[in-house]
Amino acid sequence: MEQGYCSGERRKGKYLTKEERVVIERMSRGGRPPRDMAEVLGRHVRTIERELVRGRVKHLDSELREKMVYSSDRGQDVHDLNATAKGPDLKLGANRGLVEFVRNRIVGHRESPDVVAFRMREAGINGAVCTKSLYNYIDQGLIDGVSNETLWEKRKRRNRPRRTLRRRKRPERRQSIEKRPEQVNQRQEFGHWEIDLVVGPTAGSNAALLTLVERKTRHVICRKIPDKSQASVLRAIRAIESQFGAKLFRSLFKSITADNGSEFLDVDSMQTSAFSRRQRTTLFYAHPYASWERGSNENANRIIRRFIAKGRDIAHFTLKVIQQVAEWINNYPRRILNFITPNTLFMNELKAIS
Repeated sequence: MEQGYCSGERRKGKYLTKEERVVIERMSRGGRPPRDMAEVLGRHVRTIERELVRGRVKHLDSELREKMVYSSDRGQDVHDLNATAKGPDLKLGANRGLVEFVRNRIVGHRESPDVVAFRMREAGINGAVCTKSLYNYIDQGLIDGVSNETLWEKRKRRNRPRRTLRRRKRPERRQSIEKRPEQVNQRQEFGHWEIDLVVGPTAGSNAALLTLVERKTRHVICRKIPDKSQASVLRAIRAIESQFGAKLFRSLFKSITADNGSEFLDVDSMQTSAFSRRQRTTLFYAHPYASWERGSNENANRIIRRFIAKGRDIAHFTLKVIQQVAEWINNYPRRILNFITPNTLFMNELKAIS
């Protein structure tokens, strides 16, 4: 039996050391067989035989004849190279179709790794990985064509310290966000919105996008307006009221939270229906320089910037393109909604109140 060639206790589960490889080289050049080397080193004879194959190099003798000999340096180099490949296998590595799926969803469809991981689970794809693994692969550059620069949110995110603000008393006519009911703050009730404008460059047309985001479902409404005046904002809101009907609008838009931009300061006109002269909604105003108080709207505007980059003239975008952007956002699965789309939740709520 081969075990008889070993002297002393055999070292199991241990790699050959550099010193042992030097002994193997010396004994092999002295013509000693593998079993003698195994006995001296306390190794299995097959360990020695495999090492002799791994470390073979071409050597010229004194008569310039080529022959294969064992080199301890070569054996150590092969061992070190193999060691660099250790660790868990890349789950996407052998599945080129899955790699292409990930690249297409992130680059082609502008989806986040979180949503891509969800889509893989939802579709029951074999070899699906979690969000953390996808981010790790991207950080390590293991997915061709995808980098941190490809990830919109990661590229745009900045750590900004919050400022300590002094609150100035505003005119009594405007209701502060501090008076907004707690169920609105907690997103427990449907029908409460945040409003804002997405503007173009300072030089160019004055066209802008009016955006409204429902706080509970994150559903987005976008309307292109010719400028950021109070009149244009009021016409857009009136068009939305006309689309849903005055009665449904009152149930659908129970409150709207705005910033302190001049375009939103005509409280009476904003709150009063153009059709019945009844109050159609209630306005609340966030504190100055406190964009986080309208976080849903700020996030929606940031997503819009994936398609309408900052500095682009909004007048150049057709109504069809703007509608497609809104549809993309409303049909995008969101982790905060348990990967349900805003459109699905919005339509369910709309049916309940219709």
